[in-house]
Formats: sequence, C-alpha cells, structure tokens
Amino acid sequence: MTYFKILILLFCLANPCISGAEESLSVLDHAELTAKDTFDYTGFWILGAGAAATLISFQFDQQTHDAWTNHQHMSADISRYGNFWGTGIPEVIIIGGQIYFDKDNGIPAAEGLLIGGVVTHASKLLIARERPDSNTKTAMPSGHTQAAFSLAASMTESYGWKVGAPFWGLGVFTGLTRLADDAHWLSDVVAGATIGVLFGRAGYKHHRQIQPVVLFNDNGVDGLAMTLAMDW
Repeated sequence: MTYFKILILLFCLANPCISGAEESLSVLDHAELTAKDTFDYTGFWILGAGAAATLISFQFDQQTHDAWTNHQHMSADISRYGNFWGTGIPEVIIIGGQIYFDKDNGIPAAEGLLIGGVVTHASKLLIARERPDSNTKTAMPSGHTQAAFSLAASMTESYGWKVGAPFWGLGVFTGLTRLADDAHWLSDVVAGATIGVLFGRAGYKHHRQIQPVVLFNDNGVDGLAMTLAMDW
C-alpha cells in the first residue's frame, strides 16, 4: 500500500486543493468526476465485457491452475519481472514522470490508478476469496493486474496505441505471472484487468473539453474548427 501513499502525495502536489477557487477543482472533486466518468457508454461496455469474461473464466479456474501452477509454463526467474511490474512501483514512477513533464496527462492517469486501486482492494475485502496457494482471502481481483492494465489504458489515452501497445503486453505478462506463481485464479486476473481498464481511461473525460471555435475574416465567417482544451 506504500505506492498508494506516494501516488496520493504526487497527486496532491500537482493539483493543490484550493477551496473556493473557480479555476481549480479540488482533489476530491476530480476523484468524484472520474468515478462518474467511469460509467459512461464506453465504460458500461468495458464493465459488461469484463464481467462476462470473468464469469466465463470461472469455469476454467481449476483447469488453468493445474496447467500453470509450479511454473509449468513460465520459470520463476521470468515471472518475477512481471510481478514487479504489477507492484505499483513502476506505475507510480512512470505517472510521476508524466506529472512532472506532462501534467495534463499525468493527473488523469494518477486518478485512474488511485481510484482503481481503492476499488480493487475494497473488492478483495468484500469478496474474501481464498488464493490458490494459501487460505489468505485476498484473491479477487488481482491488484497486480489492475495496476498494470490501468497504466496500459492511461498510456493509450495519453499518447495513442503506438505508445500504449507495449504496456498492454506488459499487462498480459503480469497477469500470466500471477498464474505461474499460483497467486491468483484465472478469474481473479480477468477481474483485475477489467477494473484497471475501466478506471485507467476514466480520468481523461472531464479533463478534456471539445470547444467550437468560429473563424472570422474580413468578409464574415471563414469556417468552424474544434479545439481540444485541457481542464487546468
């Protein structure tokens, strides 16, 4: 949970809470808007598809467990890299760099990772599913997978698919390492990926506003253009 504290600190430093300032929303205001934007039209499709995939994957939990456990398909030396990628540490470092060099994209990325992480860990407590390798009741959803897929979604929203594609691959890799380490069931991984994507993209909507601009010349209106403005 240490990375949550670092992420909150970065977010607060980049977006100070100025009560009553019309030009700035507070951290809680942004969090509330991100939560609302999560369940737009695209968000409902992501949630529906992810929920369906999670329910289907339940049927293959034991089969996948038996095929992947004891590192049958991935050595421990390889899986440790995926496990580290999903700890949240690389995600915080990357988003921290975004906040420093590209605040407009870094802040919504931080919002998505933070809120998605809170939802993930709250869900763990509510569902209380045992992990396949122990009786620890924190299996569903996978927090490592949520963090990795949240970053993939936010990087794609920030810079497009050419930049985002490697992060999606790292997200899949992270999910597979959780199976190889016998730390999660397949459905835990699918649920974590769903939450990561759902919230990873959500913070961008209220930060971006499409505004019409009317172009004038000496004879009147010359045309109509659209500008993309960041809400800062």
